[in-house]
Amino acid sequence: MKVTFVLKGDPFSWKAYEALRLATAMGMNHEVYFIFIRDGVYTLTEWNPQQLGLESFDKFYETFEFINIELIVEDASIQERGLKISDFIPEVSVKSAEEISEIINNSEVVLVW
Repeated sequence: MKVTFVLKGDPFSWKAYEALRLATAMGMNHEVYFIFIRDGVYTLTEWNPQQLGLESFDKFYETFEFINIELIVEDASIQERGLKISDFIPEVSVKSAEEISEIINNSEVVLVW
């Protein structure tokens, strides 16, 4: 099954952590795409969630290389926030809105956070 997660909100709430947790679990048995748009792109950058009382995302970064999950960031969201590809901790694919739309349209399940 092809499953797509879309995170459009900032990483400073429970949503980002829960979305990553679910995507990691689903990536063991399904083809998973995790798309980060708008402020969601900050989730994969270097910041310290523990200072805000949130769980660290480090365990997800370590697990991603062993499961079937592709991390995608929208090119326009990166540019609008002045980020560079080197700002991201895990390896990501940069795609346009059109490419992301195609992934979403071809998915059997889409979860938006």
